[in-house]
Amino acid sequence: METPYRMESPLGATVVINGRPTDYFMGTSYYTLHGNDDVIAASRRAGDQFGLGPATGISIDIYDDVEKASCDFFGTESATYMASGYLSVSVLLDALRDDFDLIFVDTKSHYCIFDALRSHKKPIFEFEHLNSVDLARLLDKHVGKGHRPLILTDGVFPSTGALAPLDEYAKVMQSYDTAILCIDDAHGVGVLGPNGRGSFDHFGLQGAQYCLAGTLSKAFGGYGGLIPGSSEIAEKIARNANLMVGASRPPIPAAAAACAGLKLLSNPKIREKLQGNVAHLQKGLLKIGLEIKSSPVPILNISGPSDLAEVSRQLASRGILVRHVPAGGYSDAPGCETLRIAVFSTHSREQLENLINTLGELL
Repeated sequence: METPYRMESPLGATVVINGRPTDYFMGTSYYTLHGNDDVIAASRRAGDQFGLGPATGISIDIYDDVEKASCDFFGTESATYMASGYLSVSVLLDALRDDFDLIFVDTKSHYCIFDALRSHKKPIFEFEHLNSVDLARLLDKHVGKGHRPLILTDGVFPSTGALAPLDEYAKVMQSYDTAILCIDDAHGVGVLGPNGRGSFDHFGLQGAQYCLAGTLSKAFGGYGGLIPGSSEIAEKIARNANLMVGASRPPIPAAAAACAGLKLLSNPKIREKLQGNVAHLQKGLLKIGLEIKSSPVPILNISGPSDLAEVSRQLASRGILVRHVPAGGYSDAPGCETLRIAVFSTHSREQLENLINTLGELL
């Protein structure tokens, strides 16, 4: 998914691309906190005080601050902060390694999930994408007496914006007392649910059988992986996950940025602004004849008979940047080319209308 575009300004709803101000509808910074003045100032202060990092496991307050702010945001007993969001699934599975015997994974799960599975020498069964019926079939076929199944999926799929039917998976799990549902919720945390706590929050699912691995590198404007949960999960991470003692922690300025982002997103008004923009864009695209599903996810996916690579180029020539995704071009990308549109809380209604009208002309 390489692009010829070069960003030359802080991230925002408008960025300078190749020397030109451009309406930006790409990426994963759904509140554009990576370019937020308060977040950048917090990062700068921490860098001035502590430098880039300790290059050792010694304690520094900023890491404790991130975990405390994460506990406050997610309403959990613990929150484990680590080197990257990509690795957070690996850490979670390592932590739970003594709690499952069989693994059932959505076939279009993110690369990080399949990379994490490589170190687990346990039977793995792939169920059809977003298909709870197929999941139930495989569980019924393979889970025997004494088996403890683990179900793995993205909470939100990054290319299409599809929301995993976690409520349906939860119903399937009711037949298996020891089943665990784990999600990579990189695109859900900070965005979905009444509290912004992610995909489980969206579906109202709570309990020890539901575990998430997330990131502070997207909605929260910082960097690093995160596993919010119970004190028991934190203890298992400390006991079983070698990455936590073998990998460097995120750079201090990035940790400070993440902490600032967590505190900013505790204000529901900023999340409400994002949801308003998502609903407005969905409604506008429906009016111009596109098939758009109603969803709170700030990722819209467009397919169709047009040459979408050319549509993307034409949009760019008019100062609007969206992501062209080739067929099969990412973990969950469908077998046809698509346009991926990321919606930000900071997009103005004028920008949204300009995108809608321009797509109406080009498609």
